Amino acid sequence: MAMTLLDEMSIEVANFPKGKVLFRQGERGGAAYIVNSGAIGIYREAGDRKIPLATVRKGELFGEMAVIDNSPRMATAFTLEESTLTVISIDTLMDKMRKSDPFIRALVQMLMNNLRSVHDSYTPKSRSLLDSVNSLQKQSEMVVRFLQTSIAPELRQELETKVQEFERVIKDLRRIAMTHRAQDRREDAIPSESDLPA
Repeated sequence: MAMTLLDEMSIEVANFPKGKVLFRQGERGGAAYIVNSGAIGIYREAGDRKIPLATVRKGELFGEMAVIDNSPRMATAFTLEESTLTVISIDTLMDKMRKSDPFIRALVQMLMNNLRSVHDSYTPKSRSLLDSVNSLQKQSEMVVRFLQTSIAPELRQELETKVQEFERVIKDLRRIAMTHRAQDRREDAIPSESDLPA
């Protein structure tokens, strides 16, 4: 990993190989990142599952929330391809926050709180056919969670049948999307589950 120091503070430009995990869900934040080139996959872990959330591309910032409010990482980030990132250390970010106007500091904190409260319900806007299929999969998972609540047996049976049918359709749609990836020129907003690190 080659690094270049940008100034006397800890802001560096670093190159990362494909598949490099930058941080993991639950860890404390040590740095925020800006993508200079390449692509970063973001996913959450729930039980034994890895749930793709977003793909971060050139010019986009990620990892800043855990750094600003000193809370655990809400997701895991890894390089989907060889990437060059601007790495902003927690010390640099905190120093700049301390020097900022108190109103701006309070505003940033309120924005972080708002972002965290809506993060679980956020669904990235689909950019490709595969994104749309992934979104359908998430909707199916919500129905499955509903099935785990106390509902009438006849409703449960009807929903379970429909979910099984829907899962078969999603599987077929995923196969079609993967077979015809070259014809869908839009970039994915959500990484494929097959791209997630082991």
